[in-house]
Amino acid sequence: MTRIAPWTWLKLFVALSYFFMLMPILVTVSVSFNEGSQSAFPPQGFSLRWWQEAFSDKWLMAIVFSLKLSTVSAILSTAMALPLAFGLVRREFPGKRIVVLIVLGPLLLPTLVTGIGLLQLFHWAGVFHSIGFGALLIGHIVICLPFSVRTIAVSLNGLSANLEAAAASLGATRGRILIDVILPLIRNGLVAGALFSFIHSFTDVNLSLFLAGPATSPITVKILGFLEFGFAPTLAALSTISLLIPLVGFALVQRFAQLGEFVYEQR
Repeated sequence: MTRIAPWTWLKLFVALSYFFMLMPILVTVSVSFNEGSQSAFPPQGFSLRWWQEAFSDKWLMAIVFSLKLSTVSAILSTAMALPLAFGLVRREFPGKRIVVLIVLGPLLLPTLVTGIGLLQLFHWAGVFHSIGFGALLIGHIVICLPFSVRTIAVSLNGLSANLEAAAASLGATRGRILIDVILPLIRNGLVAGALFSFIHSFTDVNLSLFLAGPATSPITVKILGFLEFGFAPTLAALSTISLLIPLVGFALVQRFAQLGEFVYEQR
């Protein structure tokens, strides 16, 4: 009996893994082109009516709101993560372990727990109904900040402190060292942190479910609410759009920032 080479088993395992990951996506995409109002697979006919409905004002406003929320969350969380990561990597101070736990804590806690905690905090402070969009923004920054801190910290760990000392010895100020030396060398970490934060914010539903309001509902919360009435092909089109937006963003960032170098080799 011929023995199967280990590489053959590995290729088979990889192929099956891709099949189980991609097949649900392909089914969802195909369902969005159904001609009838039922979510049937294989598709019964071909129609773009559900895609037209997905781009109606009702859903388009939620998509634009999610894009706005995710973009602002990514920018602010990355801006806050830079000094945090620099302090945690370059400095030693009392209570550093506690700061690390606080900053990275949202990675350990389910976003559902974080959402409930923030909701109770805002109600206790009496500001939940007055800040509106701000409540969602604060919550998303809380859950996105650890991603930016980790990616920037990885870049800083691969950056020798001697470069900063050399620049200082040549007369560069701290501001010039940051702008001309540090930021260009950790650019991939900054971009990766912002991208991961954007994707995590855009696809979040558990935290947004507690902090969203009637006029401040991301697309994920809108989809979840619509599911109470059943699964229609419109949701398949919306799910496809929600998948394409992060993929297009990742492709564009990869084109200009070369994230592969950050993931596989810090140069």
